Amino acid sequence: MSNERDPEVERERLLRQLFARAKPRPQPPPGDTEEIRRAVLAEWETVTGARVWRRRAAFAAVAAGLLVAAVVYVGGGGPGPSAPAPLIASVERAQGVVTTADGARVSAGSGIVAGVQLQSGDGQLSLRLASGGSLRIGPNSRVVLASGDEAELLAGAVYFDSEQRRPSEFVVTTQLGQIRDVGTQFLVRLDDQQLAVGVREGRVTLTRGADVDTAGVGQGLVASQAANGLRRDSIETFGADWEWAERLAPPFDINGRTFGEFIAWFEAQTGRTVVFADAALEREIRAAVQAGSVDEPPLQKLSTVLAINNLTYTLEGDRVVIRR
Repeated sequence: MSNERDPEVERERLLRQLFARAKPRPQPPPGDTEEIRRAVLAEWETVTGARVWRRRAAFAAVAAGLLVAAVVYVGGGGPGPSAPAPLIASVERAQGVVTTADGARVSAGSGIVAGVQLQSGDGQLSLRLASGGSLRIGPNSRVVLASGDEAELLAGAVYFDSEQRRPSEFVVTTQLGQIRDVGTQFLVRLDDQQLAVGVREGRVTLTRGADVDTAGVGQGLVASQAANGLRRDSIETFGADWEWAERLAPPFDINGRTFGEFIAWFEAQTGRTVVFADAALEREIRAAVQAGSVDEPPLQKLSTVLAINNLTYTLEGDRVVIRR
């Protein structure tokens, strides 16, 4: 009698051991579960063949259920299967390698639940908050999403854009103070010694103990670990300090949209103002409906869209001047 194991039996034994060690995870809505289950089982049938598929249909269904939980949700713990943890954000863009604190990789489309710590390393990502607005996480940052209305910045940088549609304020908490938005775009940087806040639009409040300070457009606040005082600076609302956040700008599909709509998106994402070399050109181009599709950071996208319209531009401080 041969001592060699049947390869099929051995693979099934190893898979069962693997799934037996998997920890329970919150389950997605039934509609999503069924849709992803069908996709996984279809791939299973393609890879293994109909004969093996018939033998393992029930086992593959269990595997599909586990894959669904891994694909749809990022983050462990939380309520059991009978009470799924609510999603507070979804990943809109992910550039480079970004992981959770336990090493799970985060990618575009991942769902985020409360309490998850995100670590960007050399990567960066943008989140679409379920409560409204865009939260972007810069390189070498560690951020805990406490809820859909609050993030804790442990290190690095975040950028928040309320997009003027949020029904509630958003709070960024740090060891050196708490920043609260009032319908705004702002950037927060934190290292071991210093907290810096810059406001591009609207205003923010910075609370440190009993002290509350406010900053508006073009203002920055700097709080130091070593000093009790606060420094207020004038800052530029465009340029190098904001470029990483601009690379994470939400997609804007130009197809079927007017040039004027594209300009409004560009201005909101860059802090720059678009002007035309002459009034006649502006009247001609603002209402022009665009065609095609391109997904690039705002400045590169502007160059592409202008080239399609046989136009060009120059940068003059915070102004973008469009001309033939």
